[in-house]
Order: sequence, then structure tokens, then C-alpha cells
Amino acid sequence: MSDLNNNLHKGSPLLYLREDKLKETLNNFFLVYKTFENQILDNASVNGFGIADIRCILIILLYPGITFNELLIKLSITKQSLNRVLKILLEKKMVIQETNKKDKRMKNLYLSDESKKIINNLIGPTIKEISNAFQKSGSEAVNGFNQIFLNLAEKTNDE
Repeated sequence: MSDLNNNLHKGSPLLYLREDKLKETLNNFFLVYKTFENQILDNASVNGFGIADIRCILIILLYPGITFNELLIKLSITKQSLNRVLKILLEKKMVIQETNKKDKRMKNLYLSDESKKIINNLIGPTIKEISNAFQKSGSEAVNGFNQIFLNLAEKTNDE
């Protein structure tokens, strides 16, 4: 890893690729993740939700009509875990399951109006913090940051 600076651009070391900077970045990812997770879970516990419920609801919010298998891939959890979470969300009428019009064997998942309100209230403070950080950083930094996440997500999805 220490060879990153030497191999990429001879004579122009990329300071952000130094091993200590990369480790610092990884630590920052962990800190931010834990902060956001705790912030959301503090509010979620009032509704009896855990992080698995929140992630499931958030993905269905982002991809209305997603199928069980697509959700399974996006969450990267076991079928048993997703079944457990989804069963509770369906019983609480937080998630609505509709038969796919083209393929009757498939079910599409949607959020109820109530769950949309709940998820927006739960993630609202975190979204505001992210928005404020983005505004402070400017569009070029945000675009670069988002590209880094897309590159990391692409690597994760390939595995």
C-alpha cells in the first residue's frame, strides 16, 4: 500500500493516498456511520424499529416496487433475516406487498403512507446534517465524494 504514491504519478505524490491518510479516512467512515446509526436508532426505538427495519424501509422508499430478491441483494443479508424483518413490517402494515402484474409469482414492495411519514421523521435530522455538510463543501466536493461512494459501492456489489 505504501507504493501507491510512487506508482501513480512520479514526482507528484498524492498525499490523500498515503497509508496513514487512508486509515484515517476509514476511521472517519466508522465514526460517521456510528453517529448516524445511533442518531436514527435513538428515534427509531420509540417506534420499536431496529437498524434492519430502517434499512429495509429506506430501500423500499428509494426503490418503490422493488421485489423481495432485489431487496435481498441491496441489503446483503440472508433470506431468513429479510423474511423476519419483512414479516413484521407487513404485519404492522408498514410495507404493502402487491402481486406483480406481469409475473404473478413475484411480489412488489411499497411503503404505506404511514411508514413514509415515520421514515422521513427518523432520518430527517440526519438528512439535514448531510445537507449542511454538502452545502459547506460545495458542489465539486460533493460530486467527488459521491463518486468515491459509487466506486466503493460498485466494488462491494461485484463481490
